[in-house]
Amino acid sequence: MKRLLLAAVISLLAATNSWGTTNYNSSKSNVYLSVPDTTVTTASTNVSFAGGVVYTTLATGDFILTQFCADPAATGGIRLQAGSFGTIAQTVSGTNCYTFTPGMAIPQSTALTCVPATTVFVSKTSTYFCTISGMQTAPTP
Repeated sequence: MKRLLLAAVISLLAATNSWGTTNYNSSKSNVYLSVPDTTVTTASTNVSFAGGVVYTTLATGDFILTQFCADPAATGGIRLQAGSFGTIAQTVSGTNCYTFTPGMAIPQSTALTCVPATTVFVSKTSTYFCTISGMQTAPTP
């Protein structure tokens, strides 16, 4: 009787293990289908006292901003601005990167600009890095 019970438990464990594996693989493939024809896009630039454009979204397709990072040496932080949106995020001491989950949709043909948050203590010859990452869908024909 004990052997029969042991065989039943082992069979049950093997069956539930295979169910979990099937569900994991099926759900994983569905994630890739939800955002077809998408390219991970990363852009970085050095910005000066006056700021500068780090990336301009394409005129077609969609851009989803997922991360913004800036130089920790910038006194007062760096602001990320997007066209008519205005300021999206600003780095502060101790927080040099922001992750947008699930992402922020940026309109087509919009310039993403990095600007020092304060210019009082910024040397006009200083430069700071600014990096963005996101997902760009394929342009529509």
